[in-house]
Amino acid sequence: MTTAPWWLYVRWKVTGEAKTPQASDESLAIWFDLDTNPATGHRPDAPRGASQLGVDLMIELSPPAADGSGLGVGSRVIANTSTGSNEISHSQIEFSFAPTYANEWYEGRIARHTLAELGLPVPQGGDPITSMFVLRERTGAVVGSSQPIEVEATVASPTPPRADLRLPPRPREGLRVVSWNVWRAKPMEDPGPFARVLRVLDPDVLLLQEWTSRPSKIAAWLNASVPLDEGEWSVRMAEGWGVAVASRYPLEPLGHDELYLDGAEDPVRFVGALVDTPLGYLAAASVHLKCCGSSGSPEDQTRISEAGMINRSLSEALAIEPVSMRIIAGDLNLVGSRPPLDVLRNGLDADGSDLEIADARDLGDSAYITWREDGNVFTPGRLDYAVYSGSAVRTARTFVLDARLLSDRALAIAGLDRSDADASDHLPLVVDLIPE
Repeated sequence: MTTAPWWLYVRWKVTGEAKTPQASDESLAIWFDLDTNPATGHRPDAPRGASQLGVDLMIELSPPAADGSGLGVGSRVIANTSTGSNEISHSQIEFSFAPTYANEWYEGRIARHTLAELGLPVPQGGDPITSMFVLRERTGAVVGSSQPIEVEATVASPTPPRADLRLPPRPREGLRVVSWNVWRAKPMEDPGPFARVLRVLDPDVLLLQEWTSRPSKIAAWLNASVPLDEGEWSVRMAEGWGVAVASRYPLEPLGHDELYLDGAEDPVRFVGALVDTPLGYLAAASVHLKCCGSSGSPEDQTRISEAGMINRSLSEALAIEPVSMRIIAGDLNLVGSRPPLDVLRNGLDADGSDLEIADARDLGDSAYITWREDGNVFTPGRLDYAVYSGSAVRTARTFVLDARLLSDRALAIAGLDRSDADASDHLPLVVDLIPE
């Protein structure tokens, strides 16, 4: 555990089989004694060592179900104040952790500037903070715990962080690719936020998910809302639900238009295109893998199978059209295991190596968050990824745009509203590619 002016950070490891933290058969509780005072907060009687704590804030991942039937999914946050114990939303303390899939190590954080508003102690510079991790099985029995961990807090900021910066422009000697899950064709009913964001990002290529309109309607929307200086937008879709490639440059087909897993009624959500750019052809694909589940679940196995089928389709197509610049991006829904990401990029670079993973963090922040829904039991996380051909291109910059993180001045200069971050439950992911 450590602190910074805006955040309290925690890092943890659960021994044994890696499990998805928010859909596990064990419940992990993270306890915070924010003033290291057993006279305030909740005083637990187990496990050993916990009786000296006064737990002010508790975060539970895969929490016990309300009806006592076992464990639920997602998260639960409880604030223990002078007025009693109150369940609050994870968004009220801006809690998030990474990665979202089953892994050996995890890192999480909570916002320090929100504590006073909730009636919780606000540790300042030199004040002690104690945390403890407790693992329970379905019956509620403790099956593991850490020792209490105490650190000295740094000085806390009373205000949220706001990045005072100019948005990076589209590269002059490169290509800007933007991937965005737009939440069930929402641009058609609420065009303003999407138009503002896309105008400021100024993409060369758009990889879209959940835009369920016909290609002609998507192109018409883009030409009206995000007009180009020259020419018009081109759009390509396949049979997969809501996935599209749009570009300011001409598009040609790449890969199969229909991919079906055995026994599936609906096609895999995938579309590929060759983009005829001034820098040469770019092979681009938009993907949207199966949602939900946990590590090893049927949904997770479907994601792995979909990734393998997409990989094979692109491998066959690129053997015929050996384009060196390549990018795949979209909503991978990595809430189970990591293999869908690695299967997708396996051997697809032009030199036969794996495609590289774009290191896209939130602009003005150090977090990897591409999805959030404040009322959801699941915490914000990184569900959207981009992978690219490192043998042929380098990334000038990669970032995720969240207008909530920008200062008032930065928003005004860009022509954005802070509420534009709520246009979709996903945030736009930006990758600027420079040919080598």
